[in-house]
Amino acid sequence: MQVSKLKSILGGVLLMISCQLNAQDWGSPVATDTSAVDSTAPAPDASGGSGWGGTKEPEMPKRAIYKRFNPPYDTMREIIYYEGVIEDEGEFPEKNGADSMYWRAKKFLLKRYGKENLKKWVVEDKKNERITLKLAIPMVVKMGEYKKTDAGILEYKLTIRFKDGRYKYQFGNFVHIQSPNGLGKESSKTYHEYYLKLKKGYEASDRYLLAADREVHEVVLGLKKTLHEPYQPDEDDW
Repeated sequence: MQVSKLKSILGGVLLMISCQLNAQDWGSPVATDTSAVDSTAPAPDASGGSGWGGTKEPEMPKRAIYKRFNPPYDTMREIIYYEGVIEDEGEFPEKNGADSMYWRAKKFLLKRYGKENLKKWVVEDKKNERITLKLAIPMVVKMGEYKKTDAGILEYKLTIRFKDGRYKYQFGNFVHIQSPNGLGKESSKTYHEYYLKLKKGYEASDRYLLAADREVHEVVLGLKKTLHEPYQPDEDDW
């Protein structure tokens, strides 16, 4: 009886030891180092966001940087000043004497501005040498790619000098003349140098500088064209 009881007790002890070993292999938790884990940080989502709201908010488009217009500037006289020479690049430039250049330039100016205007604008007219005009034309500004509007009067001085086979042009003294508003009684005159030196609001005033720049380039282009066209002078055209 004592032997059988001893065997029964020993069997029970072995069974308990076996159960404890199995519990440690399959069910016991594994100790981990939690010191490097921030339990307050949200888990990242698949889109790369923080996990708070899901997707990122769209970024606002960046505004294009405005590039200011700077016309040619004479630092000695402190004025906006265009100057250049147009030469005859043809095979026989000697046929284009100063007298021929003078008359063809007059023909171009007459066609562009009209006879009555030219007579009013002449400051100096030295035949075959130079013509100086003080012009006053509509100030046409661009408000967009397809919209233009009148913004007063553009006044400027033009001198054309003549030599055999070439013109020399000079543009300066640009003035913006605006009609009086409801309170004013006289027209306002603003020299373009003032617009050039503005520190604020130049996106609007650059339109006036650009209008003058277009006028200059159109006149120069017309002079280049007439340089290569044959002309028989007729003083009645003036």
